[in-house]
Amino acid sequence: MIRYLRYPIYVYLVLSAMLLQTSCSIIDKAEPIPAYLRITNIELTTPSDNSQGSSSSNVTDAWVYFNDNLQGVYPMPTRFPVLLSGKNSIRIRAGIVQNGIDATRIDYPFYNDWDSTLELTEKEILSLKPRINGYKSGTVFHCNEGFEGIGIDFEKTVSSVNDIVKTSNSNIVFEGNNCGKFEILSGTIDVTIASNKYYTLPKQGASVFLEMNYNINQVMEVGVIALNGAQVSQRSVIGLRATTTSSGTTAWKKVYIDLTEAVSSETTASGYKVYFYAKQDANVSNPLFYIDNVKLISF
Repeated sequence: MIRYLRYPIYVYLVLSAMLLQTSCSIIDKAEPIPAYLRITNIELTTPSDNSQGSSSSNVTDAWVYFNDNLQGVYPMPTRFPVLLSGKNSIRIRAGIVQNGIDATRIDYPFYNDWDSTLELTEKEILSLKPRINGYKSGTVFHCNEGFEGIGIDFEKTVSSVNDIVKTSNSNIVFEGNNCGKFEILSGTIDVTIASNKYYTLPKQGASVFLEMNYNINQVMEVGVIALNGAQVSQRSVIGLRATTTSSGTTAWKKVYIDLTEAVSSETTASGYKVYFYAKQDANVSNPLFYIDNVKLISF
């Protein structure tokens, strides 16, 4: 009976049928079902010969690549979906908090990547325990002070009365038998500790980092001293806050300090020292500073 209908009505019915069929196709299209990955933490391992120092680390983020494509950056612990199935290559880069500032996160250029091949199955949760195998080939350890050997790579400066010593106090030592200790003694107002020699470091924006564990009860400044002929210049890089906990005690923390800009800005410098400086806080009766596993590294 279509021949009795007017032409516009006929067109309307045909178009409505086509739209209905298209809508049903869209609704019926199956959504992809992901697999899931769970990563609780990433650990670092270093050689037993101490060539790379302590395995202490603070990897906060996982930079995840599948088949050389960035999947995402995930603060740990994390669980996330992956729209892949079957065998796929995975690479994870270690992410850190730069300069102790939570809003500044980077993939750390010196740690090796973690690589593997995963069998991914829809709906299944795969738990990973990535373990980074040390530092990349070509990493130069200008300073690697764990306070376990004879002597110390740091000393007081000519402007400081207070000096650095080793302590073996088991109630405070981070790991091993010793750590470094300096303080602001009664009758003095500050302390400055620096490397006992100048290091040759790369410039022109090449990455230079200072890693260390620290335990302090007031603010401590960390910076660079540059040698330019007979002149020296001092540049502050960061102020580290006290590591005091809610219970009133102090705790050990790990920090990655980016010295790149401070070093590269001194274009004519022939050598550099790292320094630690603190001026007594009026609210702290006995300023104490403990450091360990101090690594000055570059490529």
